[in-house]
This record gives sequence, C-alpha cells and structure tokens, in this order.
Amino acid sequence: MSGPKPHELRSAFGVDPKISHEVALTGNQSTGNARHWEDKPNAGYSGTPMWRIKAQLQEQQAQNQAPGQLKVPEGFKLVEKGKPMYYNEKRQVYWSSSDGLIYVYDTVMEKYSQQHEGQTSDMRIAVGSCFHEKAVQTRHVLVKDLTKAAQALRMSVEHLDRPCALYALYEGHRGKPGASSANCCSDFCVKHLHQKLLPKLAAFRGFWEDARLEVAMKESFLELDAEFLEKHPGATDGCCASVALVTGQRVVIASLGDVASVACMRDGEASEVHKAHVAPGTDPDDEDEDDEDDEANADAAQAAPPIRWTRSFGDSDFKRADSSPRLVATPDVKVLHLEPNHLGVAFVCRALYNAIGRSTAVATVSKRCAPRSRMAAGALVDAAVQWLGQVGGDLGLGSIVVFFDRIESAGGSAQKRARIEIPTQVRLRHILLKHKECKSTVDKVRNKQVKRSRGDAERLLRAVLEECQSDPDRKIFTQRCKEMSECQSCLKAGDLVGDLSWVKPGKYGQTFDDLAFALSVGQLSDLVETDQGIHIILRSA
Repeated sequence: MSGPKPHELRSAFGVDPKISHEVALTGNQSTGNARHWEDKPNAGYSGTPMWRIKAQLQEQQAQNQAPGQLKVPEGFKLVEKGKPMYYNEKRQVYWSSSDGLIYVYDTVMEKYSQQHEGQTSDMRIAVGSCFHEKAVQTRHVLVKDLTKAAQALRMSVEHLDRPCALYALYEGHRGKPGASSANCCSDFCVKHLHQKLLPKLAAFRGFWEDARLEVAMKESFLELDAEFLEKHPGATDGCCASVALVTGQRVVIASLGDVASVACMRDGEASEVHKAHVAPGTDPDDEDEDDEDDEANADAAQAAPPIRWTRSFGDSDFKRADSSPRLVATPDVKVLHLEPNHLGVAFVCRALYNAIGRSTAVATVSKRCAPRSRMAAGALVDAAVQWLGQVGGDLGLGSIVVFFDRIESAGGSAQKRARIEIPTQVRLRHILLKHKECKSTVDKVRNKQVKRSRGDAERLLRAVLEECQSDPDRKIFTQRCKEMSECQSCLKAGDLVGDLSWVKPGKYGQTFDDLAFALSVGQLSDLVETDQGIHIILRSA
C-alpha cells in the first residue's frame, strides 16, 4: 500500500505542485500577518550582550534620577527625618545621602568622621631582640602583626594602615631576682598592655591622627599602671618602658623611665627620641631634666634621691599622695613619620646604652648590621659585656632593634619598584647550632650531647656573620659550616656543604620561611630560630 505523493499533498493544500521546497505557514501567519517573524522568542535581538544592556539601563536610570538623590544602600535606616544620615546596626556605620560616603560617629569629638580603609604600605620591617641571661628583670614583646592579634581577641583594627605591629621593652627594677617572678611589674606589663591599647584602637574606625594616637598611648599607660597598683598593692617592683606602635609609615614611640629610644638614619646619624626620666644628677649625660620633673624633684636635687627615676610603672611606695618624690606613669609620646633616610629604631636598656657609648655606638652597629636586626641587637649586648666584664643579676642588658626598608617618600607618588615574585621553592645552604632548649639536643655529626645555652649559640653564629660580611665568595661560610654546623648536611662535599636541597614553604616553619624566601640568590640571612636550633641561611639558587 502506498500513500499520496508529495506533489499530490501540495496540490491538496493549494500549493503549486511545481515548487519542490516551501515553508508551511501556521494559521496565524497565513491570515495575512506580514511580520510573522516577530512571533519568535528572540524577536528583535540586536546581538548586544545582556550585561551591557543591563549596564546601559542602570546608567540611564542614574541620569534620569533627580540630582542630589542617591539610592540608599541595603540595610541602612534613616536616623532622623530631614537629616542625610542613615544607620546600619549590623555594621555600626552611617551612610550619608548627601555624598554617598560611609561614616562612623566619633564619640570623642562628637561628630561624624569618614570611615578609613586601612592602606597597605610596601615598607618592609625586620625586628630582632637579644637579652643577656642575667637580665632576669627585663621583658619584651614583639607583635609582628597586630591585626591578627586583635582578631584573636575578637576585635578588628583593619582600619589602621599596614604594616601594623607593636614592640615593647620593659626594664624592671627593685624586684627580687631570686624569686619565682623576678619582677612582677614587668611581667604584668608584658601580659596586659595590648589589652589596654587594642580596645581603644578598635573603637574608632576613622583615620587616626597623630594627636589621637598619642592620647590612646598615654591613656593605656595610665590605666595599666592603675590596674597593677590595684592588683599588687604591696609590691614595690617597678619597671621602665619603651613601646613602639607601627601603623603604615608612622611609628608611635612612648617612653617611660630611662630605657633609651634611638632613631637611626641611613647616613650614620642617630638621636634619642625621648629624654630619660631620671632625677637630677643621676644620669651623667643628662644635664637638664624637663621642667615637670625638676619641680617634682627640687628637694631631692640637694642629695642622692631615694629612687633615680621620676616616671615608671609600679613603684607603689612612691605613688602615694604623701610620697617624696612622687612618681607618675605618664609617658612621653612622639609620632615619627618615616622617610627614606630612616634606617630604624632601637630600644636599649640604660646600663647597656651607657656602657657602649650611647647613640653613637647604636648608630655604628645598626649601619654595620642592617638589615639583620637580630644580629644588631646581639652585637649591642656583646659590646656591653665586653666593656663591663662581669654582669650582675640586677643589671638590665638587652635591646630591640627594628630596621625599615622600602619606605615611600611622603607627599609624593610611590616610586615604581621592580615587582618581587616570591619563589615556590629555593635552594638553601645553612649552618645549624643546637642549644640545650632544642627539641633534640644531640649533635649527630659528632655524636655528642649539646650543653650550650641559646645565648652561646647566638654569639657563635653572630661571629660567623661578622666574618662573612667581607667575604662575597662565601668561602668563610663553607669553612665555618664544615667546622661548626651540627646538621649532617655539613658532611657534603664542595659547594654542597650545608646544602638543604630545594626547599618549599612549610618544611621548617613560618619564621624560617619568612627569612629564607625573602633572600636573593647569594644573600645571607639573619639568625633564625626553629625547634632544631639556630640557623644562618644562604640562598644558593
């Protein structure tokens, strides 16, 4: 059985049977609709992408909108009728319909201030410290990332410019070196200063001007001292302090007592940021004490004062209303705006500072050791020990050294620098010295137990770095590695002495990675400590 032929079907529908191909129209199209293509789903499609059409519509809506009117962001509610401010309770910020900017309310100045977005500077910081084993009353803090420290306490200081760091040196006095806590005042300050300062920094999210930073530091010092006196009413322990808050390219330096704060320049010059707070006649190089301290110690100037400091933390028996002299805990605060000529700052215990030759010696050591901050801090202690001979238990010998690099010029555009790409792996050689506090105290090269202290290990490696300063071919490094290193890599031959092969991040810890991956080929690192011991690293490839 066969059906109708195609030409017979076309004849039945009224189509010329001679036409072999023709599109059959629908009923709607065959009723005279000459623009039947408009029935298609994509009728009128111009080929313009949808994202561009959407952008054009938004732009057209913005142009049609009345001038001065901005769309209120989601989550903001009007504060007061007739006023431009809208408030977001979740974010605790304000939005202004007059300019479209985000604001915070300044409770101190009682006004709205524009919210500040923290800027990240290209500046690099290297910080290191060293303290003699017998400096038992001295404590220090190195918070290299204050933003993370604030997050750990469930606070945010993201509005502060970065890098953001906190360094502090507390030199204790009048403590009990033989007790479980040689100085309860310096111990207390180490644990609690950041708890006073961070809430203040987190409370205001606008731009922190210099004056506001100074006030926050002073208030933190006074609150810290008041809390210590309240919790330790019978303690006569006290301490002096120098504290540095770094935010962007500003360094806020607060000084209390006689810890030396020294600013070093790249041209070799150095100067004390603050004068020592000591009674007249107790510091041979400090002829003129400030007026406030002169008035407080007018009676003591005629004879040896019962206490040499005029400002300090603690010292409760000299903080009473009837005390003579009466000490205060108000620090001197100064904000340094870093310029390319700034090399760094150093905090130095007073006995060490006087022994080595004061700011001149600090400048010389800093210029010779930069950018190796831990080497510089140790060199200052070594010089004092060499000069003094014997070190007593109540003598504070310690220092913190901070070096700055890649500082941008103030008021001008940042200089274009070559982009530094962090390598995924580096070829390293090293010298390792163990000490009795290491995870493993066995020297596997010589098969013996290591009994040296951490300080002794550091001194030996600082001497190696000093030797390598004038040895660009690194022959001395190779020789000292064979003689001293307590890693079995020192048994390798030729230029592979001390070779660790190719190292990827995470193998030896974050501190090791921070130094190793910042080195250029052929460059020696500062001293770096891991659970294996103390290292000097040389990048070979």
